[in-house]
Amino acid sequence: MVKFSIFVATFLLPTALASELLVDTTSGPVEGFYNSSSVRAFLGIPYAEPATGSCRFKPPVPKSRSNQTVQGHSFPPTCPGQYAFSNESIWSVLPYMPWNTESMSEDCLAINIWTPKAKQQSQKAAVMMFIYGGGFTQGGSATPFYDGTNLVEDHQDIVVVTFNYRVSIFGYPNAPGLEPGQQNVGLLDQRLAVEWVQRNIAQFGGDPSKIMLFGQSAGAASTDLYTYAYPKNPIVHGVIMQSGAASIIINQDKAHQNWQNLSRALGCSTLQCMQDKPWEDILEGVSSGSYSFSPVADNVTAFADFAARAKQGGLARLPTLIGGTNREASAYMNLSSQAINETLVYTATQQTFNCPIVETVDNRLEQDIPTWRYLYHGNWSSLSPVPWLGAYHSSDVPIVFGTYKKTTVQPSSSPAEVAASKYIQGAWVAFAKDPWNGLRDYGWPQFISQDRSLVNLALENRVTATIGSADKWDSYCRGGTFTS
Repeated sequence: MVKFSIFVATFLLPTALASELLVDTTSGPVEGFYNSSSVRAFLGIPYAEPATGSCRFKPPVPKSRSNQTVQGHSFPPTCPGQYAFSNESIWSVLPYMPWNTESMSEDCLAINIWTPKAKQQSQKAAVMMFIYGGGFTQGGSATPFYDGTNLVEDHQDIVVVTFNYRVSIFGYPNAPGLEPGQQNVGLLDQRLAVEWVQRNIAQFGGDPSKIMLFGQSAGAASTDLYTYAYPKNPIVHGVIMQSGAASIIINQDKAHQNWQNLSRALGCSTLQCMQDKPWEDILEGVSSGSYSFSPVADNVTAFADFAARAKQGGLARLPTLIGGTNREASAYMNLSSQAINETLVYTATQQTFNCPIVETVDNRLEQDIPTWRYLYHGNWSSLSPVPWLGAYHSSDVPIVFGTYKKTTVQPSSSPAEVAASKYIQGAWVAFAKDPWNGLRDYGWPQFISQDRSLVNLALENRVTATIGSADKWDSYCRGGTFTS
C-alpha cells in the first residue's frame, strides 16, 4: 500500500505541475515556470503577428493560434527604439531601461504574466496591466524595475501583466500613405493587448471583468488616451496614471514632414519602399536626425481637444487614480551637477507633467468621474543616490512594483523605504480590486478642487499618506509663478 501511494504521488505530481504551468490561450499553449515558490511566470506570449514587411506601420494583426507550445521562460525581444542616454543620467545608472536592447526585433508584440500558484477556488483575481513609458520613442517590458514577481508574491489575489508595444516611427509613423485613424499603431497595439488579456486571463487565474490599466510617463499618457478613445467599451474597470496624461506628448506634424524627410533621406518615395527597408536602417536614420515620431491627433486614438471630447461624452467613466512626483524634472540634470537650477526643475516639472495632469483631472471632475490624486515625495538613497534628485521622474516605479532591491547603487533598502513601498503597493492593489471603493476604504479622500484632498505619498519619507491641498502645487498651472 505504501509503495502504491508513493507511485500515485510520483505519477500525479508532474501532472499537477503541468496543469499549473501549461496554459492554453488563443495564441496556443504556453508553458511557464515558478519564478518563486508562490508565483508563476509566463513570459513572451505573442498577442500579435510580427509587424514586419507589409505589416510594418500597419495596425496589429491578432496572433493566430499555433499548436506549438510557447516556452514562456524569457522576456520577448524589445521593439526597435531609440536609446541615447549618457552616463550622467539616472536612467542609465539604475535599471529603468530594457536589459536586452541588443536583441531588438520587430517580432516583439508579446505579453508577460505573473500569477499566484494555482488554487482550487472559484474566485478569480484582479488584474494589474501595466504600460511602460519612454516618451513613445523607447521602452520595453524586459525592464528589471517592471518585474511583477514581488507584487504577486506579496498580494496573492492579483495577477500582474506587462507587454510590449511599438514605439518611435514603427509605432507612430504619421505616413501619408496610411489610412486615417491608423497613424498611431502603437496605441492600437495597446488596445489589442487589452483584448487579448480579456480573452485569456481567466486561464491564468485572472478575472476578465476586473482588469485595471496603469502606466507611467508615456505609459500614463497612453492609459489616459485609452480612456478618451474607448468611452463606450473600455474593457478595463479602472485606470492609474503615474506622471503622465493624454496631452503630455501630441505630435503637431500635420504635413507628415518627419516621415517625408526621413523617407527621402533613406532613398524612398513610397510606403512600400519603407516597408522593405531593414528596420535597422530606418532606426539608424531616425536616431541620426532630428525627427519626431509620437502620437498624432487622428481623432480616433488621440485628439486635438480633450476637454471638448470629454464634454461630448468621449471620456470613459472609469474611476481614476492619477499623480506624479514632486521633482520630475530633476532626472534631466547631470548627476555630477554641483548647482541645481531649482526654478528650471520646478517649471519643467509643472509644464511637462503636472499641467497636463491638472487638465485631465479637470475634465474628469466636470464629468463627475470618481478621481483620486496623489503626489509622491520619496527620497531614498538606494534610488536617489544624489540627494538633490529627490522624487525624480520614474523614481516611484520600483516603489510600486516592489523592485527597489534591484538597484545597483545600494544593496540594501531602509526599513522606511520597504514600509512605504508596501503601503503604496497596498493602495494600488486596493484600487485594482475595487476602483470605486478601494481607496476610500484605504482612507484616501476622493479628489475635489479647492479642497484638502491631495494624497501626499512618502512626504519626508513617511510611511503613510499625508492629506493636503493641491492649491499651491497647481498654482503654476492656474496662472501662478514659481513657488519653492
